[in-house]
Amino acid sequence: FVEYKAFEPNFYSTTIADWGQSLLYANKLGPKAYTLVDLGHHLPNANIEQIVALLLMEGKLGGFHFNDSKYADDDLTTGSIRPYQLFLIFNELVEGMDAKGMDHATGLGWMIDASHNVKDPLEDLLQSVEAIMIAYAQALLVDRKALNEAQAVSDVVRCQEILQNVFRTDVRALVAEARVRAGGALDPLALYRSLKVRENLIGERGSKTVATGL
Repeated sequence: FVEYKAFEPNFYSTTIADWGQSLLYANKLGPKAYTLVDLGHHLPNANIEQIVALLLMEGKLGGFHFNDSKYADDDLTTGSIRPYQLFLIFNELVEGMDAKGMDHATGLGWMIDASHNVKDPLEDLLQSVEAIMIAYAQALLVDRKALNEAQAVSDVVRCQEILQNVFRTDVRALVAEARVRAGGALDPLALYRSLKVRENLIGERGSKTVATGL
């Protein structure tokens, strides 16, 4: 996977600054090379869902680093700042992957890439997974036939209504039920805290354990 990033905190130019450069490299490297999309590696207000759609259409979307950002590469909890954008990204993914006959679970690489500076990292991961599952479930509810018909006649208002009505639908109970049926917990965060996982890990590893991530 060829990852790209618009800038670092000190604003120096990086080798691969945007998705277009990454796509060029991936095309030159051959059929086994793909572009990796990190949600925090874009300029402010970038249309990430359009980038995702284009890469998917070209057969060069390899996977994701999920996170969220207020300004740049903040690596915040997925869905904590821009949940509607996350939904729109999954809307493009569901439509594009279905059109190509791709398996939703294995067709792309999925990864959460966040920085846990003020949160318990495991709690942050649980929150991120929940946000991803909610956005994915909402994308599955989109009336594709109605949306395609509205797009065909350039009815932008109707398109917006279709998408935003789904986004405003509370699917948390549906996601929780699906998780239980898959053998998971109804409320993972509450279970994590009730089992005192953090306290037990601190007891095993100590409170000053350092992890490099390497």
